[in-house]
Amino acid sequence: MNAMLSAQQAQDALADLSREVQQRGSMLAVLKGPRGSGKSTIIKTLLTRVAGQAVQLVTASRWETAQPGAALAPLLQRSHAGSAGALGEALLQHLRRDAPHPRVLVLENAQWVDDLSFQALHYAWRRLRNEPVLIVLVMREQNLARLSPETREFLADSQLKILQLEVPSPAHAREIVCARTGIDLPPTAAEQLVHYTQGNLQAVIELAQENPEQSWEQFDRWPPAPRALSLHVIELLDGLDPRARALVEAAAVLGVQARIDMIAKLVGEDDPLEPIQQILDSSLAQAHGHSGKVRLGFESALVQMAVYHQIPPSTRIKLHASAADIVEDQGERLGHRADASILPDGNLSLELRDYARAQGQRGEWSSAATAFFRAMHLSPEPMRRDSLLLNAVDAIVAAGELPRAQTFAHQLASLESSPERDVLSGYISILQGRANTARRWLSSAWQNAVQEQDHDVMAVIAQRQVLDSLCRLKGQKIIDWAEQSLRLAQVGSPLAIENAAIQGLGLAMMGRAEEGEQLLMDLLATLPAGAQRQRAEMSLGWVYLATDRVELARHELSAASSTDFSDGSLRISLWSKAWSARAEFLMGDWDQALETVRSAQALQERSEIQILRPLIQLTAAQIHALRGNWEQADLHLRKSWARTGSYAIMEMPYRMARAEIARAQANHEEVVRTLEPLLRLDRTQGIDQPGFWTWQDTYALALIRCERLEEAEAFIQPLLESAVASGHQTGAARFLSVQGALLAARGDIDGARLVFEDAIRRLEGVGSVYHRAKIDFYYGQCLRRAGKRAECVAPLTRALAIFTHCDATVYIDRCTRELQASGTGMLRKEGADWSTLTAQEQAVAKLVCEGASNRRVAEELYIGTKTVQYHLTKIYTKLSVSNRTELAALARFGQEE
Repeated sequence: MNAMLSAQQAQDALADLSREVQQRGSMLAVLKGPRGSGKSTIIKTLLTRVAGQAVQLVTASRWETAQPGAALAPLLQRSHAGSAGALGEALLQHLRRDAPHPRVLVLENAQWVDDLSFQALHYAWRRLRNEPVLIVLVMREQNLARLSPETREFLADSQLKILQLEVPSPAHAREIVCARTGIDLPPTAAEQLVHYTQGNLQAVIELAQENPEQSWEQFDRWPPAPRALSLHVIELLDGLDPRARALVEAAAVLGVQARIDMIAKLVGEDDPLEPIQQILDSSLAQAHGHSGKVRLGFESALVQMAVYHQIPPSTRIKLHASAADIVEDQGERLGHRADASILPDGNLSLELRDYARAQGQRGEWSSAATAFFRAMHLSPEPMRRDSLLLNAVDAIVAAGELPRAQTFAHQLASLESSPERDVLSGYISILQGRANTARRWLSSAWQNAVQEQDHDVMAVIAQRQVLDSLCRLKGQKIIDWAEQSLRLAQVGSPLAIENAAIQGLGLAMMGRAEEGEQLLMDLLATLPAGAQRQRAEMSLGWVYLATDRVELARHELSAASSTDFSDGSLRISLWSKAWSARAEFLMGDWDQALETVRSAQALQERSEIQILRPLIQLTAAQIHALRGNWEQADLHLRKSWARTGSYAIMEMPYRMARAEIARAQANHEEVVRTLEPLLRLDRTQGIDQPGFWTWQDTYALALIRCERLEEAEAFIQPLLESAVASGHQTGAARFLSVQGALLAARGDIDGARLVFEDAIRRLEGVGSVYHRAKIDFYYGQCLRRAGKRAECVAPLTRALAIFTHCDATVYIDRCTRELQASGTGMLRKEGADWSTLTAQEQAVAKLVCEGASNRRVAEELYIGTKTVQYHLTKIYTKLSVSNRTELAALARFGQEE
C-alpha cells in the first residue's frame, strides 16, 4: 500500500524525481488524489521548481475520451493516430528530442486520456532508458474505475512511482480558506465542510465565500452546493426530458445513492430504462450494481445537493411525503416525514423522540442525536424543545463528537438551571479533562435531582459519576457509584450496560479481577454486535492486559477499536486503541503500536476528547525514547502534557512518558522528580494494583541509581508482597528485579542472582517480551558490574536479541557496551566476508550501517519492517556479529583496512 502524502510532501517528492532522472534515467510518476485536493497547485509548484528544464503540460478532456489519440494531439500531429505503435514511436522521438537535456511531461486529468494515447504512452515508456525524462500523470481518484483493464494493468506496474494524496485535513482547509478569503472558519465548521466536500478544497472555499451566514458548525441535512456547480447542474438538468428530470430529482431526495426501483416507484415511472440512460449520458449520475439491485448514484454529495436545491419547494415536499410511504427503514421514513413538514407537528415530534430513545437504548448515538434534533425543530412547545435539545447534545457527546456538541454551548447556557443541564455540562467537562469543573457540575446535578426525586435523572448522574471515578482512578468509588446507578437504571439500558462494563474494571482495580472478569463475560454473553458490546469488550481487554494475558487483551481490544460502524462510540474506540497500543508495545510489535497511536491520535484530535490524550501519547513517547528518536519522543511528550491536579487518568500516563524519556537518557534524578507527585495520589483505590500502571519499578530503580536504597526498599516491598500474593507474575517479576538490583547495590550478588532468576522464571509463558528484555538487561548489568563477566553474557544476549527485534537503539547500545566491557562480546573482525551477502542483504546492511532504523530501511527499499529484521538476522549470522552496532563497527573496520 502506498503511503498517503500531504500536498507539501507530494511537491517535494516530484521535485526529487525531477532531479533523480538526471542521474538514473527516465521515470513515470502517477499523482492521484480526490477532486479538489490540490493536484493542480502541486503541478504549478513543480513547474516553477523545474524552470530550468524543458517542460510540457497537456490537459486531457472528458469530451475527447472516445477520440483515439486526442490526449496526445497537443504534442504530436494527428496523422500519427493510426496505431498505438505509430503514435508511441512518435511520442518516443518527441521525448528524446532534447536529449541529453532533462524534460518533464505532465498529463493533467489523465483519467480522461483515451485508450490509444495510453497505449502509445506505454509503448514509449517501455523504450525510454537512460534519457532524463520525467512523465507525470495527474489523475482524479474517483474516476479511475472507468479506465480500461489494460490501462489499470499499466498503472499497476511496480516501476511506476505512485504518489497518493491524502484528503486535506480540516486544519489545512482552514488555512487555505483564511489565506484565500480572509474567512476564519471555526474548526468544527472546517471539519463539516471537508467531510461534505470529500476534501475538495475549491468547493470548501466557494461554500465559505458564498454562504457567510451559514452555520457550518451544526448539522444541516440539506446544505447548499457551490454556485458554479449548481449552474452547471441546472444546464445539465435543462437538457433532460421531463421523465429523466423527474427521476434524477427523485434520486436526489432519496440520497447520494438510491435503488433505481425505488426511484421509479417514487415518481410512478413504469419503464425507467430510457430516461435512466439519458441521465447516465448526461454524467449527472452513474449506475452501480446488477441483478435487480441497480443503484443510481451521484458523484458526490455536492452534486446531489445541487440537484436537490433546483427542485421547486412544493415538488420537494410532495417527493418527501411520497418517499415516507415507500422507504423501508424507520429512521429514513420519519426523516422524510419531517422534511415534508413546513409547520410544527407535535405528534411527529413525539414519534421522532421515541425513535431517538430507542436508538439510544441500542447505543446508536449518532442516529439518536439526528432524530432528537428533528423532534426539537417540530415541537410546538418551548419547554419540550429545551428538553429535546439537551437530549440531542447528550447523544452527540455519547457518540464522542465533542466539537459538534460544543457548538451548542451558547444555547445550553441560555437554558434554565436543571439537573439535566448540569449533568450534561459535567459529562462534557469529564471528556475535556476538567476534573474540578466536572465535580462541581455533577455535585450540583445530584443534589437537585435528589431533591426532586427524579430517579431517571439520578441514574444518569450516577453513571456519569462512575465515569468520573474511573478517570480519577478510584476503584472503590467506581464500584459504589455503579451499584447506585444500576439500582436506578432500566435493566439492559445503555446506562446499565456501561455501568456494568466499568464496574468490572473497578473490581479488577480493587484486586477482585476474577469477579470483574466474570461480570464482563456474563455481560458479553447477552450483547449482540454494536456499540454496547464495544464497551464490554474494551473493559474486558483492559482487564486481560492488567492480568498478564497480553495476547487475549490485544484480540479483545482490537474488536473494540473498530470504527467501521458509524453508530458506535468514538470515545470507546479511543480507550480501546490506547490500550491496544500498550499491548502491542509489551509484545514487541512496536511499529504496529506506533501505527495504532497514529490512528488514535487522529481520532482524538478530531473529537477533541482530551481525557485520553496523554494515555494515547504514552506508548509513542516511550517507543521513540527507547529508539533514541528524541525529537519525536519530545513531540509526543508535549502532546501528552497534563497539569498537576488533572484527572489521574491524564497525570499518570503523562508522568510515565516523561519518566521513560528521562530513563532512556539515564537521567535518574529527573525520573524521581517526575514520578514523586504520583505518591500523593490515593494509592489505595487501584493505582498500585499490579498490571494496571507500570511505573513503580521505574521509580524504585531510579531511587537505587540515586543511592536512596532504603527509600527504594520501603517503597517496593509492599508492592512485591501484594503481587506475589495475588499471583500476578509480571508484577512480581518487575518488583523482584528491583529487589535484585537492591541486593546487587549492597554487594550481595549471590542473593541478587537468585532473585533475578526467580523474576525471569515468572515471565515464562507471559506475552510481555518488553518486560523480559528489561529484566534480563538489569540482571546482566548487575552481574557484569559485580565482576561476573562470563555469567552476564546470557541475560545480556537475550535482552539484546529482543531490543534488536524492536529496534530499541538506546538499549542495543547499552547491551553492546556491557558485553564489550565483559571482554566476551568483542567483535570478531577477521573472516568477515561481505561477498556472502545477497544484493538485498547488502542494501539493508548499507543503510543500517549509515544509521537507518528498520522503518527507514523498509521505506527506502519498499519492503516490510519484518522483512528488514529477517535480512538482519541472516546478515548477523553470515558476518558473525550480534547487533547493528557491531555491524556498523565491522563496516568501519573494513573501510579502514
